[in-house]
Amino acid sequence: MDDYISHFLTSEEKNTITRQFQGDSWRPNRQVLWTGIPKAHAQRWAEKHGMQTLTTAMGPLMAKENGHCLFSQKGTKGWSRYIKGASALFAWHICGGEEVTVLTPPPPFRFHPSGFTSYQVIEEPILKGGINNKHVSIIMLVHPDVKGAEDFRYQIWPVDKTSSWIAKFGSTYSGTRCWREVKMAPLVHGANGQNLLLPSPV
Repeated sequence: MDDYISHFLTSEEKNTITRQFQGDSWRPNRQVLWTGIPKAHAQRWAEKHGMQTLTTAMGPLMAKENGHCLFSQKGTKGWSRYIKGASALFAWHICGGEEVTVLTPPPPFRFHPSGFTSYQVIEEPILKGGINNKHVSIIMLVHPDVKGAEDFRYQIWPVDKTSSWIAKFGSTYSGTRCWREVKMAPLVHGANGQNLLLPSPV
């Protein structure tokens, strides 16, 4: 893990974030990742359900008004790299538990077609054992922006149970979706058949 994280974080940054995640505020099996929905929606859902997003788990390290937050020292690109590293560590620590919940749009538009969002090339590969084969036991999906489905969870990995969603809510989400533009980047082969983002040199 250290070799991969070193592409994003200094040793001091890694150690600081690790201490934060190992503190008393960490809630095993209560972590939430999100992709393809507004950050505010994900944060609101997590707080309502007593769960933790990366922002929650980072605490003062993510609060830009706090002296422990490095945002003012990083600049836009540096902060983006730092957050990617924090996301990787977040996923790694989640693997110390059994399960994780991921918030996405409903099928068939759950994941960005490019395959290059931070969730797809950092968090998900780590959750599935991309580093040292350490992985969660189960990944659950929720589609919080669908009225009436805010609390419906179903398994997507290791067994895809999307059929349970279709059985309850149908497959009425047709048409097209406007996806945000994401940058392509080199990938490195990890363990367990996973590919992870390899950031460009600083």
